Amino acid sequence: MAIQFLDQRVSTFLIDSSGAELIAGTPLLIGDIGLQVVAAQDVNNVRVSLTGMAGIVANSELDAIITLTVEKNGTDTFGAGTVVFQEDFETSFVPSFSPLVVVAGDFPTAAEVLAGQIRYTLFASASAGAFLVSGPVTFNGSASSGTTD
Repeated sequence: MAIQFLDQRVSTFLIDSSGAELIAGTPLLIGDIGLQVVAAQDVNNVRVSLTGMAGIVANSELDAIITLTVEKNGTDTFGAGTVVFQEDFETSFVPSFSPLVVVAGDFPTAAEVLAGQIRYTLFASASAGAFLVSGPVTFNGSASSGTTD
């Protein structure tokens, strides 16, 4: 069966570097997309590509870990979904760093596809202290189905 494009979504938490939100121990929702997959002709071979970035200001006085987590079919509350990606960024008292990047993939089950929509949420948290989410922050996803066999 040929490859079939299903959907593409974009979430923009911040479009520039003017943010004032803080991340700390409680994860902050910074991205939220719902991919429409109801049109999938091959529900057993759906794949999702997820990308994103988060501009976060370093705190050179802290040795903390910033964690970015992507959950599937959760809510606005961290822990309500299934983790499909999680990465820890060790800050180690660094004075600055580049925007943190998410590049992930998912193979939803046929049951998840048959539900018609798959929600993906991006959360950010810090193990100690607080870090400023300056921006920009984006979260993107696309879904397709089929195989090249």
